[in-house]
Amino acid sequence: MNKFEQACNILREKNCDGWLIVCNEQSDIHSEFMLGIKTHGRHYIFIAADGHHAVFSVPMEAFMIKKALDHQGIQVNVEVYENMGELKNKLRKILNNKRIALNYGKIFNSKDNTEYADYLRVGDYFALNSLAYNVEFISAAPIIYQLRMIKNEKDLEDLRETCKVTMEILNTLPDWIKIGMTEKEIKARLEHEYLKIGEPSFETIIASCVHSADPHHNTSQKKIKKGVLLIDTGVRINQMCSDITWTFWVGSKPPEQFIKAYSILLKAKEISLEYYKDGEKNCTPALKCREYLRKEGYNPDELFIHGLGHSIGFQVHDVGARISKSVSKEEILKENMVYSNEPGLYWKNQWGIRIEDDIIIKKEKCERVTLAPKDPLLI
Repeated sequence: MNKFEQACNILREKNCDGWLIVCNEQSDIHSEFMLGIKTHGRHYIFIAADGHHAVFSVPMEAFMIKKALDHQGIQVNVEVYENMGELKNKLRKILNNKRIALNYGKIFNSKDNTEYADYLRVGDYFALNSLAYNVEFISAAPIIYQLRMIKNEKDLEDLRETCKVTMEILNTLPDWIKIGMTEKEIKARLEHEYLKIGEPSFETIIASCVHSADPHHNTSQKKIKKGVLLIDTGVRINQMCSDITWTFWVGSKPPEQFIKAYSILLKAKEISLEYYKDGEKNCTPALKCREYLRKEGYNPDELFIHGLGHSIGFQVHDVGARISKSVSKEEILKENMVYSNEPGLYWKNQWGIRIEDDIIIKKEKCERVTLAPKDPLLI
């Protein structure tokens, strides 16, 4: 079942006539998600509950869109508009007397986080309202959630391949990273490898020494020297991202403090993974991880300053509740959700460690699609 067919079924469940995606200069990632390609001109994708889908495109991109859809076996009417007058008439026809979902969230009106739907520009929203006074617009957040949260078999195949390639590239790092290179030089060379096969799934973090204590360090011109080197990186191939953090040691002999912290953090990860399974509360793995760290003498309230995991998919931070000690107990893990597992310990103004793997939720036991080194790799 392709994405248009999946969306159709969800629209019928929600008693909705259609889902309209408005995109200009890649303003809405759901255009690429549905079409399978990036488009730049202003275009509109209408997924109809009755199956009469349409895409309204500028002339220069219509053939490209049609070809991409045909390649996926998706039957959609791709219509060209030459001017704004034509576009208005086409939109009026599909909007008239209908209940239409648009990509805006409800984050201030609901306990649920719906920011993943917030792609519709304010101007586009008012323009659509001016075209059809008798249309009922609703948030597409429930549709997006249902479409993207549980991954299908093709998604999981793509994920496994993406993660395999990412680990192969990361294993080459000790061969070419040298003392004296800058963080930015390492980032540039690493992402160059990704561009040969796909694209970076997010901006790579290269954090040397004291910078490794900042989980979201902005890669800088700092030169690499002996000490901690934390690399948080990923690639997207097809429509699935990888997200992996490995913590290296630059130099021949890591200090005992570093070795001990790495080992205990790895063990905390192993314990938490026992709870990455269908039917478990999202908060449980995080609580178990912190419980072990505390037992081993590491205060997680001070040293573990972020959640344990996030959903991964078409976006590196994909649709879905986090895995965190503070997440609602109503959030439950389900089979074929994909999550990161990334415990960390950070000593401010000193150094930090994070060890991150990508995980598929399964019935009895999770599937690990990446495997962080049991001992820190030396550079």
